[in-house]
Amino acid sequence: MIPAIWGSFMQRRLTIGITMGDPNGIGAEIIVKALACSELRELCDFLVFGSKEVMKEAEKLVGLKPTYRVVDIDAFGRGDLNPGFPNGRAGEASFLYIKEATASAMEGKVDAVVTAPISKESMHLAGIKYPGHTEILQELTGAKKVAMMFEGGNFRVVLVTIHCALSEVPKLISRERVLSTIEIANESLRDLFGIARPKIVVSALNPHAGEAGAFGNEEILYIAPAVQAARKRGINVVGPMPADTLFFYALQGNWDVVVAMYHDQGLIPFKMLYFHQGVNVTLGLPIIRTSPDHGVAYNIAWKGKADPSSMIAAIRLAYNLAKKRKSFSLD
Repeated sequence: MIPAIWGSFMQRRLTIGITMGDPNGIGAEIIVKALACSELRELCDFLVFGSKEVMKEAEKLVGLKPTYRVVDIDAFGRGDLNPGFPNGRAGEASFLYIKEATASAMEGKVDAVVTAPISKESMHLAGIKYPGHTEILQELTGAKKVAMMFEGGNFRVVLVTIHCALSEVPKLISRERVLSTIEIANESLRDLFGIARPKIVVSALNPHAGEAGAFGNEEILYIAPAVQAARKRGINVVGPMPADTLFFYALQGNWDVVVAMYHDQGLIPFKMLYFHQGVNVTLGLPIIRTSPDHGVAYNIAWKGKADPSSMIAAIRLAYNLAKKRKSFSLD
């Protein structure tokens, strides 16, 4: 018989924290639309970190009034809205939403965090110089190693380098960096996604995997040695394989995840397939964090046109991962 205290713990509804993102973007709109989804309402409770005034405006815009609570962060109100345009006030507010939600997750007040899109330009105008969510979350949580993963069901991509100029990518590729990304992907798929022995493929950087050095030597010097080191540690990984062919085979289910060398190498094929359903997951954090795989969409902001599909998928995945983590903690 399960003791009463454990029974009540196991039956407790999970709470998902959601940041409102850049107020001038589509964040508030897709949150309202997503939380109106009956499937999500039955799963868990929701705590939105943002502005009550702005969320009410989004409810009026779409004609929906779902059930959720708001942690009202007094940094941006209805009168500050300038739909479709970046500004420092919005950038500062979006950073504060992330900061408060992360603190709540670290304290166990929410079981996972889903982040609506932010504008890097707005944040930079506010003097907040992070490249993106991943770097903010790493610093706020004190995580030593993190990686960005994009998930579309059984099709997943993890990136070795993230937000940098393409010309900088070859300089950032190293044996240690590639190996670290392979290890984070392996650990996360095993411990968070419940895949006992993940199958991993690593992409090459250069065309034709460098053609034995004819088109570049990063594969010989860094990527292949990282793969070999990972295999010696018991990780089920192959590569480097030419990027122009491996994604076709990955889509057939040959591997659980692709480790791509740079942002667009991994995300062009991913978003072509899962633009409206893809989810961004930050691996290596002590908290669960997911987000839609798109940006602030200023061109359609506050026009009632935003598609909430990726936000719905991000919330659903956050719930599933949080539920698995809870069940693991009881084992």
